[in-house]
Amino acid sequence: MTVSEILDDIRDEGVVAALKYTRLYDAIELGQNDLIWHPLLQEPPVIDWEIAEAIDFAIDQIRTFHEQTKPASVVTEPLPGVHLEERYHPLGRVGIYIPNGQFPLISTLLMTAIPARAAGVTEVLAAMSPRDRVFAQPLWTYVFQRLNISDVLLLGGAQAIGALAYGLENFSPVDFIAGPGNRYVAEAKREVARRGLVGIDLYAGPSEVLVIANEMQWLDYVVSDLMAQAEHDRDARAELVTTNPELAEVVRERTRELASDMGMITVTEVETLQDAVRVANDRAPEHLGLMGAEVEALADDIWTAGAIFVGPLAGQAFGDYVAGPSHVLPTGGVGRFQSGLSTRTFMKRISVIQVSPTVSPKPYQHAAVLAHLEGLLRHEQSMRLRQSWLQTHGGTNL
Repeated sequence: MTVSEILDDIRDEGVVAALKYTRLYDAIELGQNDLIWHPLLQEPPVIDWEIAEAIDFAIDQIRTFHEQTKPASVVTEPLPGVHLEERYHPLGRVGIYIPNGQFPLISTLLMTAIPARAAGVTEVLAAMSPRDRVFAQPLWTYVFQRLNISDVLLLGGAQAIGALAYGLENFSPVDFIAGPGNRYVAEAKREVARRGLVGIDLYAGPSEVLVIANEMQWLDYVVSDLMAQAEHDRDARAELVTTNPELAEVVRERTRELASDMGMITVTEVETLQDAVRVANDRAPEHLGLMGAEVEALADDIWTAGAIFVGPLAGQAFGDYVAGPSHVLPTGGVGRFQSGLSTRTFMKRISVIQVSPTVSPKPYQHAAVLAHLEGLLRHEQSMRLRQSWLQTHGGTNL
């Protein structure tokens, strides 16, 4: 079935369709009352102390960063009597999609749900495949309890996106869906957004990194970061851009023999560091690494990257887990016009315009002239009405 057909089926048949696709794609038989898991109702689990400590540290780092960078409302008075405000308001109900993987993708949940909470979203729900009986795993229970997520929809794939967008019995639809997934999930997110049902965060394509380096002393760090990105999957892309032929050759040699399930690593040689800047801005990579003092000075010249990692100690995996900013970043070159996930992703910006009687009639005259110019005579009349009132009752002169 196509993604669109699955979405239509979820819309029309609800729980019946959801259970059908769970049997078909996850090979799991769930009952009608099993689709929603309530982890907050379970006893606090006991997990490995080192894992708990790492999760708690990551939560604190991510929460602190997003609380400190949350946008604030702005109030201004550009003209006497004209009060303007740009007001930020959190979204109402957000669904986080957690992709199924060989290992538990805890960081995906942290990097999406925590920014939503920091933005002020009160209802944060999750959706994940019931495969591997995630609802029976203490690790997931621990994380959901730490994030105060009460409802987890046990659905994966396009059917999960459909359920989040259309709702099910005893599960109201959400206003916004965030979180990465495979190409079917990505297509489903785009389709429900196109239908006007929900907002979505980013189109998550294959993972990318571009590293600029030109000093041999950072060879091991360069190779390590390229390999780390390539291990995501076969579609991942990792690239070194360098002015140093020796570094280029050694990196090629060290990365030549890759596992069959790893992505592609390439090396691009350029004449100057400014050429490297041009390559980086053209690529608009998801992750950009800058290693070496001379290279690190280029950070201000590159504006299209999803995130910039300055210095050899700022490896991309540091940002993936514990730095603080969300690792959900634009891929496929869309960093030219799109930013990574943040509190702004989960907030709506509203313009508020308030005018007091102390305003001058003059702005209304200008508005009336512009309305007349565009042939909108009722617009013009509405401005002339207010202009006349102010001229009669007195306003301040500009």
